Amino acid sequence: MPSEVDVIFSSGETRDVELEFKNVKVQVKVKDLGWTEKNNILSKCFAYQTDGAMSFDFSKYMRMSLLKIVVSLMVAGTVVPIDEVFFARLNPQFGAMLEKLVPQAFEEVKTNDFFVKKSDSL
Repeated sequence: MPSEVDVIFSSGETRDVELEFKNVKVQVKVKDLGWTEKNNILSKCFAYQTDGAMSFDFSKYMRMSLLKIVVSLMVAGTVVPIDEVFFARLNPQFGAMLEKLVPQAFEEVKTNDFFVKKSDSL
């Protein structure tokens, strides 16, 4: 039985997700993306220019995240390797289904954040 301390850590356990695409069942075994893993991926997806501008490559974030979280993918009993060739050949509609398994890159900013100065007159 896990201790109460374990609640703050990523479990490392896998879960099975069944996707149906064009009447074919696809079995996907996924694991959680740990905090450090996610931050490492995020840092690799930013590009900084000399003028101070920066950009974020969402496609790279999705690919790198899927490579980390997908333990296995099986179609009709055949294991499909997840690599760059997989992504290059992937049907866009099925790719959109896989994207839903990836944690959001950025959390929504709340207006009640402690950095926002609150007015006493409200």
